[in-house]
Amino acid sequence: MFKKIRINKPFKAAGLGLFFILYGITGVAGQDTSDTLHLDLEGAMAIAREHNPTLKVSALEIENAELGINEIRGSYLPSLNISGSYNRNIKRPIIFLPDDSPFGNGFIEVGSDNSFMGTLAAGMPLYNPGLNRSLRAARAEKSLVKEQFRGSKIELEYNVQTAFFDVLLTRESMEVVRKSFLNAKENLERTRKMYEQGTVSEYDLIRAEVQTENLRPNLLEAENAYETTLNYLKALIGMDKTRAVEIKGSLIDITGTMVSDFMVEEAARNLGRNTDLVQMGLQLELIGQQKNVVKAQGLPSLDLAGNYQYQTEANHFRFDDYRWVETFSAGLRLTIPLFNGFAVRTQSRQLQIAGEQIQLQKEFLEDNLKVQLENILNAMKVAFEKTTNARSNVQLAERGFEIAKTRYETGQGTLMELNDSEVALTQARFNLLQAKHEILQAKAEYQKFIGENNKL
Repeated sequence: MFKKIRINKPFKAAGLGLFFILYGITGVAGQDTSDTLHLDLEGAMAIAREHNPTLKVSALEIENAELGINEIRGSYLPSLNISGSYNRNIKRPIIFLPDDSPFGNGFIEVGSDNSFMGTLAAGMPLYNPGLNRSLRAARAEKSLVKEQFRGSKIELEYNVQTAFFDVLLTRESMEVVRKSFLNAKENLERTRKMYEQGTVSEYDLIRAEVQTENLRPNLLEAENAYETTLNYLKALIGMDKTRAVEIKGSLIDITGTMVSDFMVEEAARNLGRNTDLVQMGLQLELIGQQKNVVKAQGLPSLDLAGNYQYQTEANHFRFDDYRWVETFSAGLRLTIPLFNGFAVRTQSRQLQIAGEQIQLQKEFLEDNLKVQLENILNAMKVAFEKTTNARSNVQLAERGFEIAKTRYETGQGTLMELNDSEVALTQARFNLLQAKHEILQAKAEYQKFIGENNKL
């Protein structure tokens, strides 16, 4: 008799998958399920930010990227290494003598049976273009990770918003159906009394009973839809599904808050902060830095090196009789790569191809996002017009229902006329709720597209 409100988001395949996955996770630890939680949109956002695992993983990624930067910075500092060795010469080393040697022909054994050595080696890079470029690449990677964290936050807030709006829509739709059901029950009682007084026929009484019973399944479906969307919201924000929750707010109030000063014609259309585009731009920057790191493999490097040794040799193990000798050296070590099998050229070309691929994807995505953004704003504009028309239509339908009820009570109207006015009123109320919901959905999408975080 009236259109049923369809809630798309929670019933999409991906949404149902997330619903069941999240329901397998233990709810918020230590929650008291005995008290009812009064939850508004901002409260739902706060709970989701605190317990969402994706945000926690992204935060750890930022910390890991910072540690990577610190690791490279540590490579600029001097390095110190201590080593020790013991060798037992089963056959001692020999030195071959030339034919004209005053010591005769043949060879001479050198060394002792036991050899002990302790070494302290130090080194520090003086000029290393690879380290410099690796540090810039690590910073670029950190920027990308931070943007991914922002993108995860925007995505989470968008999902929570749309889920919360769906809860409001199903709850207020349930109230519309309940009002329609109560009106039908009142009309049934009125018709029964009129039938007992002989002012209406038995057909009118039967029709009123059928009308009332036809609405009962709709009310049950509306109540089930509300519970389903509410459970989905609980699962999304990481709340125990057994926790009693009372949703605060209404579609009208939130619409007034979110779009009170929003003009579609003046809306920003700049996608410069769209997180998908920003991430692709940072990926391009990272690939460019990685190319520089690869190219640095073919550049010279200069290091400062030092070596201190403490050693002795003997044919016995009387340590008190050992004579220890110290040696120390310091110098510069210049490394000039000459040939590495074209590895630098190959790796550089691979990174260049990856950058070209991302650039093409970025251009394609930007064109598509511009079209989608215009569609979102057009949908919002249409929803505003629908809201204005639906609001006046509800007022007319309420007035028409009151007139039809009065006419029926005074015997001037028919039951069919009253039923028609009731159906028209119910549909008008649904249309107004749906229009408000469409405005909120479009505004949430708009914020996501232009890269804004939640603003209430």
